[in-house]
Amino acid sequence: MSDLRQATQLRLGDNLLYPLALREGGVLLIDAGPDIPGDDGQEDSWTSLGIQLGVHGIEVRDVRYALVTHAHLDHAGLAYRWASEGTTVLAGRADVRSLALGQQSRERQRALQFADLARHGCPPEIIEGMRSPRGRHPFGLRWEACPAESLEVAASSYELADGRTLQVIDAPGHTPGNLVAFIPETGALFSGDTILPTTVPTPGMHYPAAVEGDETAPRWPSLPPFIASVAALRELAVERIHPGHGDLVEEPATLFDRFEEHHARRARRVRAALEDGPLGAYGVAKQLFPRIPARRMGQAVTEVLGHLDLLIEGGEAELLERDGGLEARLIA
Repeated sequence: MSDLRQATQLRLGDNLLYPLALREGGVLLIDAGPDIPGDDGQEDSWTSLGIQLGVHGIEVRDVRYALVTHAHLDHAGLAYRWASEGTTVLAGRADVRSLALGQQSRERQRALQFADLARHGCPPEIIEGMRSPRGRHPFGLRWEACPAESLEVAASSYELADGRTLQVIDAPGHTPGNLVAFIPETGALFSGDTILPTTVPTPGMHYPAAVEGDETAPRWPSLPPFIASVAALRELAVERIHPGHGDLVEEPATLFDRFEEHHARRARRVRAALEDGPLGAYGVAKQLFPRIPARRMGQAVTEVLGHLDLLIEGGEAELLERDGGLEARLIA
């Protein structure tokens, strides 16, 4: 693991994890990994992870820290297994509670997500069709709660072998407590799902106060901070991106360009859809994506909500209450 230009990769399903040697001894692992049960003669992900670590001369007990980039079950699912081995699980401050709850953190937000989709015009049949697929991951992933005593808010940096430093950077957007990690000496950015090589990550529907138990929690507008986070990362001297999914990226500017161009283009289209009068997010999504399958409409509406948040934050639009629902109206 001495050459961090070619960071060691561990693969679990389509997730990538990265073990980094610490100056004080032991290993920091970027992301905990998904908890995939064994099936059809295939080992479960925890067993696979142990085997892969062994190939690189690392034992499970060598992993001192598991740095979770964000509180989604495919990145945090094995946090509880690491905790059971005495590993300290690190996360962004706003995601720690989600890791402590596991799947329950998703369940606390689902009713609010569906209620907001309905208020923005999403038909009942679309919402009903989303309930089962969203409750089951295609790989049957599990997300057990991580013991609170094993969780810590990530520090701003960790000293690595060979005199390098791993900087931990708050990058809210994909989740409220989303993190990335950066090694300035090599320009290596471990991006989690903030920047990906094959797709532009979408904003989500997050309710941080609901995770804490407030059933009346408002939605956290995730796209404005997401865009700000990516803009700040672009200012770093990034030489290569090690993503949470997909191949190593040697030309980071191409991904930053694509992210910016995607959202600039989407912003123009959302604004154009509102020029003929107020619409709910579902109505805007139907204009933007007239042929999208019903099963993907929830994702489309979620991205439109993000762009409505941008317009509202910029003073260009406002939300109107109408017949128990919400519509966006341009004001500038």
